[in-house]
Amino acid sequence: MIQVSWAQNKDQSQADPRYIIDPETGKLSMSIRIWGEVKVPGVKLVPSDADLISILSYVGGPTDKAKLDNIRILRFNETDGEPRVVIANVEKFLETGDSKHIPKIYPNDTIIVKGTIWKILSTATPYINLMVTLINGYYLYTRTTT
Repeated sequence: MIQVSWAQNKDQSQADPRYIIDPETGKLSMSIRIWGEVKVPGVKLVPSDADLISILSYVGGPTDKAKLDNIRILRFNETDGEPRVVIANVEKFLETGDSKHIPKIYPNDTIIVKGTIWKILSTATPYINLMVTLINGYYLYTRTTT
């Protein structure tokens, strides 16, 4: 079991107790949450200097149904001059290499990678197929009994 100790001195965390020392590596780290269309979602302990691209890599990358042009980052802690919800466009970053599309990640942020419309359709298809089969069966049953 991993025990996490909160960084308490200036050398460890620049006087910010939201950063922690990873007991396995001894490095300054932060806890983030990542939800949605990534291969291993959950609460993750990542290096304090990790950017969004690195974090996506730590969780195995996005799934093939991930919508990379609208990744939401919810700020748990207030940051000066930034809204509570920040949008990242990883797709644009991958096209241009311009880091302005990748916002900084802070401790306790929640990263939400939504799915595309194909995710919704692929999830609903088995249920639609079942409904059509049942309706077809009902139609055939009523047709033969009359």
